[in-house]
Amino acid sequence: MGSASSTPVKPTPTSTITEKRFRAAAAMTAETNVEDRPDAAAAAELLSQLNLRTSASRPSATITTGNLDAWEGDFASNPKHRLASTVLSKAAIADVLVRREAQLEAQQIFNVKLSNEGKPMTNQKSSGRCWLFAATNYLRIQLARKLDLDDFQFSQSYLFFYDSLSKANYFLENMLDLADQPLNDRLVQNLMSEPENDGGQWDMLVNLLDTFGLVPQAVYPESTNSSATGRLDQLLTAKLREYALELRTLHDAALQSLAESHEGRPYGERKAIATQSARKRKDEQLAEIYRILAITLGQPPKPDDKFVWEYYDKKSSKYHRVETTPKQFYKDVGIDVSQALSLVNDPRNEYNSLLTVDRLGNVWGGRPVKYINANIDLLKDTAVKLLKADTPVWFGCDVGKFSNTPLGIMSTKLWDFDEALGVSLGMNKAQRLQTGESAMTHAMLLTAVNLDADGKPTRWRVENSWGEEPGEKGYFVMTDDWFSEFVYQIVADRKYIPKELADVFDHGKATVLPPWDPMGTLA
Repeated sequence: MGSASSTPVKPTPTSTITEKRFRAAAAMTAETNVEDRPDAAAAAELLSQLNLRTSASRPSATITTGNLDAWEGDFASNPKHRLASTVLSKAAIADVLVRREAQLEAQQIFNVKLSNEGKPMTNQKSSGRCWLFAATNYLRIQLARKLDLDDFQFSQSYLFFYDSLSKANYFLENMLDLADQPLNDRLVQNLMSEPENDGGQWDMLVNLLDTFGLVPQAVYPESTNSSATGRLDQLLTAKLREYALELRTLHDAALQSLAESHEGRPYGERKAIATQSARKRKDEQLAEIYRILAITLGQPPKPDDKFVWEYYDKKSSKYHRVETTPKQFYKDVGIDVSQALSLVNDPRNEYNSLLTVDRLGNVWGGRPVKYINANIDLLKDTAVKLLKADTPVWFGCDVGKFSNTPLGIMSTKLWDFDEALGVSLGMNKAQRLQTGESAMTHAMLLTAVNLDADGKPTRWRVENSWGEEPGEKGYFVMTDDWFSEFVYQIVADRKYIPKELADVFDHGKATVLPPWDPMGTLA
């Protein structure tokens, strides 16, 4: 999930369904008689209005003065539209159209909730590190129980440092692997478009924790550039693109030299030698990346370096002193994140199957990003099981859709575009993915759920990482309908996942999605 900074955004209404959207809908429709499909009926109606023998009745491909006259007349004759214009031309759509019904439904009352929530409310500020904040918020709840902690945070900046360094290496290794491909190749250009960003996925977190461990925030605190990553990301992106071109040039020159001196060797062997030769320069490039990160973020402990952490417990205010290493500290938390698997809901692809994304990752040679594609009801049922077991739920969603940040509400009933604008949004979840209208943009934590008399969820409590100002001291309410439409992923320990799906994760043949697929976006 490249990702943009996970900061509050105000969604804008999209256009009504077009021909392309009709085709997307047709592709998703089960096999039926053509005349029974709504799109076929609409096409037949349009054809009946067209005189194919003359050009007089044929619609123009351009916007004409006649079009404008007709549209202006229709608008002026409708008092509802004139009133809406008077109001909405002076205020933001997202502020004016909030429905009272949505506010009344978004009650911060839940009958299944965690025994403790993390403190204090975290704030990623102007960065796209939501996935790291959601993950460390998940882990701190467990550590707070174990050590009787009150206020505590893991160092999100520590993980960010090593994620940035790892992603730089991952990108440059991809560039070496693709060095014999044309520079304008779509895959090369896609990777070049965003060689460095703040976002990530659960399996990338697993790689970081297994490789680098964890430290408390007191050991490696936030810095100006970790809280506002834009300039740093721009600098790293520019340097990595420059490095990629240099590696391609070195690789190409080495290949040409080997073609002359080792003409009899297979191409694959010559390419491998050329890659090894260029990799020597890559190590020097990574040293420069490390220097940039160390100067802007501060030097972090190495994974096996000892550090000292001091704290008071909550109950007795007793002093404690811990001397350990980042890797050992992670082990002492007592949660093996590698046992947690990702369930996603992607209606474009077959359910109960394995998905992966080509060349998406951070630690080279680490665990690949893999998703078990499942029905949305399974994601909900699993999330309820976790909360009933007093376990928070890391999840990924499209946070900007039907979401009001000041109110802390995520609800499909939030705005009524039809009432005010005379248009409605007609795409389903699969169509939004197909057209680029939706993707995973943000990761957060579920800490409670409200169940109705039948045990079905009606609303969920969400721990965000945007500080205490939004919602109820930083907590949002997500309706169950919003979960259905805009939640794409949850993470659960494999013991909460049906065995047949865990087997799919372990042994299934994955459908490989291209890097530009919506499932390749980073939270």
